[in-house]
Amino acid sequence: MQRNVTSHAATPGYFAASCGSRVAAAVNYLSTELRVSVAGDAHLHADRDCGLLDWYKAARVMRRSHRQLLTLLLVFASAAPLSAQFVAVKPSQEAITLDIDSAVTKRLASIEDFVAEKQWDTVATLLRQTQAEKPDKLVAIAPGWYVSVARFCQCQAALLPTPGLAAYRRQMDATAKKWFDDAERISVADPSRQRVAWLRIVRQWFASSSSDEAIARLAEQSFEQADYATARTYWELLLPAVGSLRSAAGMGLLRHPDASCDAAQIRAQLILCSLFEKSVTRARQELAAFRKLHGNATGRIAGRDGSLADLLSSLLDGRPVDDSPATSALSLDRRLWSVELPSNSVSDIGDVAPIVVGETLFTTNGESVFAFDATTGRPKWSEPTDAAADIRAAIIHSLADPIAPKLPVEGRIRHSLSVRGDRLFVRLGTSITARAKQETNSHSELVGLEIGTGEGKLVWRVAAEEIDPQDPLSAESPWCFEGSPAVDSQRVFVVLRRSLPQEQINVACFDADTARLLWNRKIGITVASTEETVNSTSHLQLTVAEDSIFVSTDAGTIAALDAHDGAIRWMRTYASDVLLSSRSGRRDGHAPPVYHDGVLYVAPLDTNRLLAIHAESGLLCWQREWPDPIQHVLGVAHNTLVVQGRSLWGVALASGEPAWPNRRVGNEDTEGTSFGRGALIGGSVLWPNRDELIVVDASSGQITRRIAVRESRELTGGSLTVFGTSLVMSRGAQLTVLGLDR
Repeated sequence: MQRNVTSHAATPGYFAASCGSRVAAAVNYLSTELRVSVAGDAHLHADRDCGLLDWYKAARVMRRSHRQLLTLLLVFASAAPLSAQFVAVKPSQEAITLDIDSAVTKRLASIEDFVAEKQWDTVATLLRQTQAEKPDKLVAIAPGWYVSVARFCQCQAALLPTPGLAAYRRQMDATAKKWFDDAERISVADPSRQRVAWLRIVRQWFASSSSDEAIARLAEQSFEQADYATARTYWELLLPAVGSLRSAAGMGLLRHPDASCDAAQIRAQLILCSLFEKSVTRARQELAAFRKLHGNATGRIAGRDGSLADLLSSLLDGRPVDDSPATSALSLDRRLWSVELPSNSVSDIGDVAPIVVGETLFTTNGESVFAFDATTGRPKWSEPTDAAADIRAAIIHSLADPIAPKLPVEGRIRHSLSVRGDRLFVRLGTSITARAKQETNSHSELVGLEIGTGEGKLVWRVAAEEIDPQDPLSAESPWCFEGSPAVDSQRVFVVLRRSLPQEQINVACFDADTARLLWNRKIGITVASTEETVNSTSHLQLTVAEDSIFVSTDAGTIAALDAHDGAIRWMRTYASDVLLSSRSGRRDGHAPPVYHDGVLYVAPLDTNRLLAIHAESGLLCWQREWPDPIQHVLGVAHNTLVVQGRSLWGVALASGEPAWPNRRVGNEDTEGTSFGRGALIGGSVLWPNRDELIVVDASSGQITRRIAVRESRELTGGSLTVFGTSLVMSRGAQLTVLGLDR
């Protein structure tokens, strides 16, 4: 297998080498310095480079390197090309343009002279003014790695030496303190408003004397809300960067310069996060390292006072291992029910991805939303006199006036749904996401249905063409919604696309109660030209984690946005196969980013690369050219990322190497290849092919069971959804629910 591996530390050195030998030498020196003593704890966390044993070394190295790294990065900015519109090492291979401002780059470069002369008041003023004036512009900090100007300035402020940091704080500490005091006066009965207030301090004044307390509040609130991954991310902002993350300090990675919090207490909370995430093996490894670093530390954990190490040990005693065993005894005991959804009035139904909430199965054909009793298959909320065989009785909402495109639509049509609490969200309308220049008939809308006491009542609606009526381009280039939205407790996030001479990709956010547009952020404009007479369809979906929104555009770019205001946090670009046409170069599949333990795993459909990206900073952990074009990223089980192309693969989280002894399950025989999207269940993978459901142990890649579905149940593959003791197999319009015996 051919590999393309990018090292954390080598990336800045490579880019700087093209800018001049002086910068290259500095980068190479720092890269070596920042890697000191990492090897000793490289395997403490096989899934994440944040070994506890190395924390004290990280702090020592970072103190020596603050001044050198700040100067280096400003030289780095001045050496970067100022007129670049496409963002990568090989501009000819770029597929998207980004919002880069050459004047900002020059301004940041000018700070170097003031740093050299130790004019800290001027340095502080320039950093603060640049952040305030153009916070959303992007700065290139390595090949294919961009961060916002606001984030870059905050990183630099956090790395200032003591006199520089003092000068910086003289200019903004009073404001930050007032904001924090205001946040503390907000009632605890309004946690959402509290969170916005704390985030405002962290996003605007990260290096202030008040931000560490705001960060701690965010971590505590996230933990209380059982969002342990986000709690971990915030607590780690208060500790020095460790392992491979050191090479990103001062560039895209934020770390508070002098947090007043007790480091032992924070690390104890991180172990508690692992425990609540049911990662018992990891928690035990962390505890062993904690004893060496903070063996005598005392504090309060889980409501008890005493030795932190002993308290944590008592919580771990008797805990079972975290990963579920492979379900070798799994079998399908019976067919519960089956239904064929009607095609909508304007196109084939394509692929459907149902969702199960409680005892109800919901699905859509893009024109109507259907609800079935998940156990019996009867239409939900229908009158007792309704015939069970009448599929129309299962419709809970339909488009008022469906329209048909004038021109053909290329690409695989997909339909999915999202749910949050008692609210179901779905995209309805024509399947077009990239409209041909000669197309005039297209429409898409998002609807929210009350599925609790409302029994599917329409309570929320947004039409794509109504998003920005004042936009002069809206008449000839209306927006299209793409994919089902991502939702949290207060907001609805969705991808927008419209066809100009090229395609523009945005992410929008709406209030989950009122449908009011909160923000609409441009990701970029593709190089690929819009087709004249052929529409296309795609199905981008967002991933929500760490108070961020992540999107893989399948057009050369992966982006992270702030969930609260849409501000770009970082962007990653890569060489895309989609260069000339919006329809060529993308393979079939559906692979939104998968977030696990602080890392984003992405398999864009316009390249054969599989990438692992540190979610908070955008640091590239690794990337691999994959020999089998990946169609689906199924998730993580047994410390293994499971991906699916023609074959099924296990991937080592730490390295990106194939994790299974036999490398993959499946071969080039058409009877032994994927036939629908698989599913994870416990420590096993259910992998569908034409004749069988194959049960694979996620830790070893060994086949533990073959279930003949074609011969015994007259089924031919299909995408899988597991819920409770049932399995949904969907292929086109056909939905089949099978009993699952574990």
